[in-house]
Amino acid sequence: MLTRLILTFALTASPVLAEGNLDPAAPAQPGAVALYLQAHTLHGLGQTTKDPLLVLMAARILRGLSVSPAIRTPDPAPPEATAAEIMDPTNLIALATALDAGQNYTDLIEAVSRETGPAPRALRASTATLAPGETQVWTLTFFGGTYGELAMVGHANGNLDLLVSDDKGITICQDNGSGDTAFCGFTPAENGSFTVTVTNPGPTPDGYMLITN
Repeated sequence: MLTRLILTFALTASPVLAEGNLDPAAPAQPGAVALYLQAHTLHGLGQTTKDPLLVLMAARILRGLSVSPAIRTPDPAPPEATAAEIMDPTNLIALATALDAGQNYTDLIEAVSRETGPAPRALRASTATLAPGETQVWTLTFFGGTYGELAMVGHANGNLDLLVSDDKGITICQDNGSGDTAFCGFTPAENGSFTVTVTNPGPTPDGYMLITN
């Protein structure tokens, strides 16, 4: 139950019902991007509450994912290239070990560290930075009839807004919350280009990672 609640809390961008490039009959099928965002949420909660089990859950999720840097830039391009801050399951297991300090979960942590599973699902990530008041636009292609996902994961606990629209300018997803993390999942009716607009309405700079399936 905790996993489902955390996943629901993390999916913050609201789909917008419109006559856009969407397949209205396609069911929502949260996949690898949603799982990465779930791991990000668990990791953050685990660090805040110093709970090794939450961090360990995040590590287990990441074991099933493979995130690689994507060669793409927004418009306007950031002033300098920044490396994507991709979470690493080995580092999270080490953090869980440090938080536990040999008190309660030594055997469980060791068991998770030895786990193996199927080939991980591939994701792509790009990183950019935004000064206060700035906006960046990404152009991405998604395939018709295939569930597409993207997530924005901020680095500074600031305030970033996300807007996803199709090639006709019709809004697909929108997030104007106070945080800097958002998710958008949808199935296009046909192959098409989608515009992802990230805005920093906050008073401080913020870096972020854009993750897609």
